[in-house]
Amino acid sequence: MLLTEKDWLISYSSNENNPIADFYIPALECAVKYDRKSGFFNSAILSKVAQGLEAMVYNQGEVRLIMGCEFSPQDLDAINRGYELKQQLSICLDRELSDPQNLIQLKHFEILSWLIAHNFLEIKITIPLQKNGLPEQLNRNKLFHEKTGIFTDKEGNKIAFSGSNNESLGGWENNVESFHVYCSWEEGRDLQRVNEEEYRFEQLWHNLAPSVKVFDIPTAVKNKLLKYTPKSINLINNEKLTNNAQDKIQEIKNNNIPNIENNIEDKFNLTAEEIEAEKAKFTSLLNIHNHQGCLAYCLESIPVKAWLHQRKILLKFIADFPNSALICDEVGLGKTLNSLLIEKGKLNES
Repeated sequence: MLLTEKDWLISYSSNENNPIADFYIPALECAVKYDRKSGFFNSAILSKVAQGLEAMVYNQGEVRLIMGCEFSPQDLDAINRGYELKQQLSICLDRELSDPQNLIQLKHFEILSWLIAHNFLEIKITIPLQKNGLPEQLNRNKLFHEKTGIFTDKEGNKIAFSGSNNESLGGWENNVESFHVYCSWEEGRDLQRVNEEEYRFEQLWHNLAPSVKVFDIPTAVKNKLLKYTPKSINLINNEKLTNNAQDKIQEIKNNNIPNIENNIEDKFNLTAEEIEAEKAKFTSLLNIHNHQGCLAYCLESIPVKAWLHQRKILLKFIADFPNSALICDEVGLGKTLNSLLIEKGKLNES
């Protein structure tokens, strides 16, 4: 589908619209290129728009993101004392890129690192400079704070948007934000705005903008991020797919799905013995409810270690079954995992 085949509003506001469902995902589904300037980026937005990103991957698309970086007072002091700007930027980014603290954050990291590893996403960092070549923040707290984007489809049609929203979950969903939209095929001032945004993005991307320094993500920081690339995700085997998302959807509707069992050896390079071993593991999981030590087996077979309070809740539920109860824990304390463990335990008792 092309960008010209959809009806776009002249502006979107979180007070009146759903920017993600009404604009962001539909635009991604039509695009083969997404160029974005944002003062702030958060990987949580990637999970929220996964549907659109999947279509863009199938469309052989690419995302180019330019984002700002806020130095700490310690960073600024180091630069003022002669530390190289690029070196201090690497230190700053490495410090900000902390390890994920829960499964949700890990999933965000996996999507981000997979897109980078497979060359669907490229990120650059920009820093406003003074005339002497030092960051503006050394003098005043000035940041790179632009918030614009451009979507391009396979026929070269473009829509540009400009507003208050950063490339983050807050910017697209949680905050009160708004932005205006300009279509290249509308010509007139809309076309002028699109062309101007495209020129400014390319100027910045190639480090040609005055009073601004643009850096690639430092190698050490990139490598730290890429360690989260999930090995089990192998959607394209480092090759761009030739079919677009609509073809894939139609293929599924027509039930033209290749026989996985017949192709598993070719897809994953497994030997017959390895395939049988995997089948045996799967069979043992299917019959887990018949296992005499089901409770202990469940606790030890899951990919995470259950916390002490989760184990206590599990044993309490099983002991009181079939009486019902309600888990009232705070966010992040594992209610979903607890519920799944309880269901497994009930299977063993039935």
